[in-house]
Amino acid sequence: MYAYEWDSSTGGYLLTPMPLAFSKEPRPVYYKELDVLGFDKYWNYDKNDSFPYMWAEANNYYYRGRLVAKTKGGSLYTAPELVLIDAPEPEGYPLRFVDIPAMVEKNRQLMEQLVQETIKKIYNTFIEYKDKVDVFYVAFSGGKDSVVTLDLVQRALPHNVFKVLFGDTGMEFPDIYDVVENIRRFCEEEKIDFLVSKSELSPLDSWRTFGPPAQTIRWCCSVHKTAPQIIKLREYTNNPHFRGMAFTGIRGDESASRSEYNDVSLGEKVRGQYSCHPILEWNSAELFNYIYTRNLIINEAYKKGNSRAGCLVCPMATYKNMFFKEACYRTPTEKSYSTTDFNEIILETSSKILNTKKQRNEFMEIGGWKARRSGRELSIASSSCTDSFEKGVFRIKSLRKSSDWKEWIKTIGQKSHC
Repeated sequence: MYAYEWDSSTGGYLLTPMPLAFSKEPRPVYYKELDVLGFDKYWNYDKNDSFPYMWAEANNYYYRGRLVAKTKGGSLYTAPELVLIDAPEPEGYPLRFVDIPAMVEKNRQLMEQLVQETIKKIYNTFIEYKDKVDVFYVAFSGGKDSVVTLDLVQRALPHNVFKVLFGDTGMEFPDIYDVVENIRRFCEEEKIDFLVSKSELSPLDSWRTFGPPAQTIRWCCSVHKTAPQIIKLREYTNNPHFRGMAFTGIRGDESASRSEYNDVSLGEKVRGQYSCHPILEWNSAELFNYIYTRNLIINEAYKKGNSRAGCLVCPMATYKNMFFKEACYRTPTEKSYSTTDFNEIILETSSKILNTKKQRNEFMEIGGWKARRSGRELSIASSSCTDSFEKGVFRIKSLRKSSDWKEWIKTIGQKSHC
């Protein structure tokens, strides 16, 4: 909503009372990200994550208002190239923390205005829809946006009129579960119902069954998030036809498609369900300023350089983000799977000829699996069907009949009268 400019005195930024068409999404940079990228070979800094050292906009790194470095490229197994532009401190002196308290204080007036407008929006939405909706809930993911949304909603509404719902995909960063546990305890103290939904399918099993999700075949959200959440709310409300209102952390600056969302919509995210996006017009500068003002929990994934906290292996991830995930989460924990678990399934289910380590690494490096457009590109397809194209006619022959053809033929197109 508000524009911002770098503030050399605090090492942070200063919000300005003028609208911002599109934000470059600044984010704080902690020592862990600097370590992962290899900046410790060039810069001197304390291994302390109490506060960030600088800010990043995409691949640009700013220290006390100056562009000091950039990164180029990067992929799953290859670190981005570091381009040093200016020395952060003269003569190799240690980096100074961003003065977060001073930055928060400088932005207090504008932030207070934005926060009050948002709280009012949440309250007015509740009043307008309370007779149309069976259950209000915060769609909680463990990321920064949902943490802020939850805090705003709990300030705007009585704690007994909404729930918090965490959709556990089973593919989450391990750091997300730490945030979820923190929020679960908070909800328990504040008498807010905290719900968890999860698919009966293990993500490893579903990846092997359906094939890894791809950019044009993103079945993962429906199977592991949306459907389990709807099932959970049906059980909770004891109403198979319930009408819900989800308070989400969606922001317009995150993507072009999200920038076209309305503040409140019906069926925009989930068919037949309402969604309210209280922070739709917020940018990340306002978001992090609010987090620091309220001393809210920050997901450790952000401190490790991840611009988003979500699924460990995602077909929509950028090459640089793929590197951060691989660098930090290649080993499984008691709480979660690892990138290795999903990478192995990608290789296992691909129909590509990947006999050597070099072939497998190249395939993973370029993210070739992300472009899959059909099941024909999976190794499992050979045991399910065959296809042929002769004299202008394309034929598919199913080898494994598991249901009546009148059911699976629906996947081809509109209902026919045969």
